[in-house]
Amino acid sequence: MLRQVTAELAKDIKTEADLNNVLNQFVKMTVEAALGAEMEHHLGYAKSATEGRGSGNSRNGFSPKTLTSQYGELAIETPRDRNSEFEPVIVQKGQTRLTGFD
Repeated sequence: MLRQVTAELAKDIKTEADLNNVLNQFVKMTVEAALGAEMEHHLGYAKSATEGRGSGNSRNGFSPKTLTSQYGELAIETPRDRNSEFEPVIVQKGQTRLTGFD
């Protein structure tokens, strides 16, 4: 499946800038998916799951964050919880560079 997606994306890549744009979007989606999985683990239930009702803590939107990577500036959205207890691991609070991820 990943090969099919890659082949489809490669059709539109004509320049190095196009490649950097695709890579930037891929990194953004991957980081945001990982942050979502961390939030799910933190809360103990999936998004929109009924188990979360009345749990005392729940998702509370997103905060914008700009990271610097080898592909340029990367604007991501980091999830928040109502009790402000969520401490992300892949992109920690205050982190501005994607080191070791590139």
